[in-house]
Amino acid sequence: MTNQAPRRHLLLDSFSRSAVELTQALETSNFVPALLGAVQRIVHADFVMVFGYRGSDQPNLLGDTLDRERHRVIAEDYINGPYLLDPFYQLVEDGRREGCFRLHDIAPDRFRQSEYYRTHYKRTGIGEEVGFVFDAGRGVTGVTSVARWRSSPGFARDELELLQTIGPAIGAFCSRHWSRISRATLVADHAASANAVSALEDFAGGILSARERQIMTMILQGHSTQSLAHHLDISPGTVKIHRKNVYRKLNISTQAELFAAYLAFVQSRGDSTGLFPGGYTKRRPSLR
Repeated sequence: MTNQAPRRHLLLDSFSRSAVELTQALETSNFVPALLGAVQRIVHADFVMVFGYRGSDQPNLLGDTLDRERHRVIAEDYINGPYLLDPFYQLVEDGRREGCFRLHDIAPDRFRQSEYYRTHYKRTGIGEEVGFVFDAGRGVTGVTSVARWRSSPGFARDELELLQTIGPAIGAFCSRHWSRISRATLVADHAASANAVSALEDFAGGILSARERQIMTMILQGHSTQSLAHHLDISPGTVKIHRKNVYRKLNISTQAELFAAYLAFVQSRGDSTGLFPGGYTKRRPSLR
């Protein structure tokens, strides 16, 4: 007890100082660095990034502490299509507006075997990620991700508990900051990019049935056959039949080809050749 009390006092003192700095940084360009500093006083974090989501619109990057190259891979590539397969995006789509969540806990059971992970997420170098969900106002939900590179150790249980403890304060600071500044940025005119993004349900809509599109979506997100059967309340055998039909109708044979077809679809909707700077697709399967 005597050893724990001083540690609690130190943590309280550290976060009290952070609260002062965050308050002073509200509505300024110093807020995101101050946010990282506040977290780093409690647990180790390599960087933070903040995205704003509204429906299936292309997300807004609200801020990050990344260098230029990592910004391009992690942020720019992400908002050009792969975000639709992101567990944090799905969390917001399911109606979550607040809370602290570890990516490992909300991701599908085969997330690390998914083509989304292999083709996009693995390229980022991120090893661990905890997201603070907050209401940014005007129908926008923000997610502040505190992350570590793969070269850093994973979050220990006590570190996750500390992040859960400061979660409400972090969410409140983020909500106040982004709901009061740059509202034009949060609620941007998406007319120019409306054709570039689409809910996954639109993919292959003229080829696949609604159930097949649902299963295809969950496959891309990283759900195993058993997980699909559990979530959809159908047998594993039925899942395999649907998956076989999806592959047959799209004239593909692997999840890698399915992912490439999905990205090619998003790219074609964007009517742009610069959507995927990471060079995800080497060919464009015909979905017409």
